[in-house]
Amino acid sequence: MGAFFTNPLIVKEMRERFRSKKSIWILALYLLVMGALLFGYLYLEQMNSLSVPGEEREVFVVMAVVQYAMFCFVAPALSAGTISGERERQTLNILLTTQLSPFKIVTSKLVTSLAYIFLLVVASVPLYSLLFLYGGISPSQLLTMVVFFAVNILFFGSLGLFCSTWIRRTGVSTIIAYGLAFFFVVGTGIIVLFLAQLIEEISPPGVHPFDYLGMQILCSLNPVFVMFSILGVDPGDDLRLFMDPWLFFVIACCFLSAVLVIWSGYLLKPVRRSWLGWKKR
Repeated sequence: MGAFFTNPLIVKEMRERFRSKKSIWILALYLLVMGALLFGYLYLEQMNSLSVPGEEREVFVVMAVVQYAMFCFVAPALSAGTISGERERQTLNILLTTQLSPFKIVTSKLVTSLAYIFLLVVASVPLYSLLFLYGGISPSQLLTMVVFFAVNILFFGSLGLFCSTWIRRTGVSTIIAYGLAFFFVVGTGIIVLFLAQLIEEISPPGVHPFDYLGMQILCSLNPVFVMFSILGVDPGDDLRLFMDPWLFFVIACCFLSAVLVIWSGYLLKPVRRSWLGWKKR
């Protein structure tokens, strides 16, 4: 941990990100919008005499969906220009001559690019405490949602970092990162729905599409289905695996994030081993 906090790259970029006035205003505006959404809903619930406190969770669903959409939009963009930006400014070669290894460089870039988003997640947690009276949620459900957000941020950040290391232009890497993130969120869901409809058409009566292990695994890898299951708006009670879908999703995303980070460190090496020997990047 001492080496982590004394990493000059992390210290430099953390100071630049968190000491700027823009970061403070973004945080204040974010909390203002989320707080206005929450208190506006609670005011409407008080005006509605038919609402029963503790049995309404629509505001929890709305806030979670809004936050997740923001993370999907911001996380790839923050990390998609970390390495390619250094290359465009012609400072990457200087950075590689320091005592930092390529793996430390990519992990430092990932930490500094995603630290501010994690701050937004932590800062919004107190707002959810008011939903314990009106949203019908439990502390374990809130904690699960925070872990789900953190894992998605890590995966999208690792995906953007890999695109930034793999592609030399920031604009192109950002577009590809958004495209891959869109496929991960929306494309896998469309594939699940298409395969479920196809299996339902060709399967004998009484066989549900999610009775197959492959469909359960594919469905548990889609963040939309997993988020709905955490929110209690499960699209079906058939998402049953050898473990909870959100836990399977967390393990899979952490594994994919580790692979992307390690691969990024390998691509950043100035000299890499190939099948024919050593070659320059």
